[in-house]
Amino acid sequence: MPAQIRLLEKEEIEEANYIWSQAFRRGRRGDSDWVDNTHGGTFTCGVWDQNGLQAVVVVCDYRVHLGAEVIAPMGGIGGVACLPASRGKGYAGDALRYALQQMRERGFYLSALFPFSWDYYRRFGWEWVGVRREYRVPTGILQVVPETGNVRAYRPEDRSALIATYTAFAQRYRGAFLRTDVAWDQILNSTEKEHTFTYVYEQDGRIEGYFTYRGGEEKETGLREWVALTPRAYRGLLGLLRRHEMQVEHFKWKAPADDPFWAFGYHWDIETSIEPATQGRVVDVPRALEAWRPAPSVCGRVVIHVVDDAAPWNTGTWQVSCEDRNVQVRPGTAEPQVTLDIQALSQAYYGTPDLDAVRNAGRLTVHDEAGYRLLRDLLHGPIMWINDSF
Repeated sequence: MPAQIRLLEKEEIEEANYIWSQAFRRGRRGDSDWVDNTHGGTFTCGVWDQNGLQAVVVVCDYRVHLGAEVIAPMGGIGGVACLPASRGKGYAGDALRYALQQMRERGFYLSALFPFSWDYYRRFGWEWVGVRREYRVPTGILQVVPETGNVRAYRPEDRSALIATYTAFAQRYRGAFLRTDVAWDQILNSTEKEHTFTYVYEQDGRIEGYFTYRGGEEKETGLREWVALTPRAYRGLLGLLRRHEMQVEHFKWKAPADDPFWAFGYHWDIETSIEPATQGRVVDVPRALEAWRPAPSVCGRVVIHVVDDAAPWNTGTWQVSCEDRNVQVRPGTAEPQVTLDIQALSQAYYGTPDLDAVRNAGRLTVHDEAGYRLLRDLLHGPIMWINDSF
């Protein structure tokens, strides 16, 4: 009996829970963490053989900012699992290819995931995108500054203003989530067991930054999120962390690659790690390029050849034209000016690494310098940053 690949029905999710329990929970029962119906377009793909359901992949329905103007539908991959007796048969890979087809049909022209193995997902077209900093800072080295006087505890009536602050920050990047009310509830609300502590920096009646955390230990406490739109907000919030010295020895938080923390005073006891955390992918090349809004100065045409083994609809030669910030993509017949695989294109599309860095790594072939410059200028823009998981 050949394997069958299709979408799971709602009543079949319990069968998927059995596979997830074996793969991720050492047999513990419980509702799935992988099925996020926040936007309502989430779906689960499954592979069946004569022994029943053997492998599953969840695609969560998300929206992400691509700079200040574009909000993109993004398929977040999670819960990729296969029963041990069926591993090695390619079932999980088959489910991923099927998921790509389903994403394309539903208009998800981007995808992202948090990999257990970078090499495994690279085989299916995903590649690392974005660089994340993580700081571990001794509380005692921070300074209370005059700006700390503008920091206060968050109040429920601040919610819309805080979300606006996050949105303004997210629009500086590619990949940051457009969060739903459910997601904000999970970040800002207290739970039955723990309080959530959120502090905002407010100046001239406007919230310019905030941080929030829940739980933690005396030795080390992690912040769920740190956002500052202005240098004064950054300084003021650092001073508020300093006031935690009697109860927290170290704070940890994540930040985008261009974060300015070091500019506010460096110390040898600050620990900083820098790493990629996410793999991203362009699912539909024409839709993704046509959704992008390049700089007004970008005008012209480039012919590219894309290779995509897992999504054959992307493989081919494409003529990419840009005028008045509008991009059009059509099948091309001229000789390509740039040849690259979907992994390289996906990195450049997400903005980190940019196209020059991809080229310097030998990941693409340039046949015509003028065409390359146009493609580089077309894709130029904000770097990638994401501060949510799935």
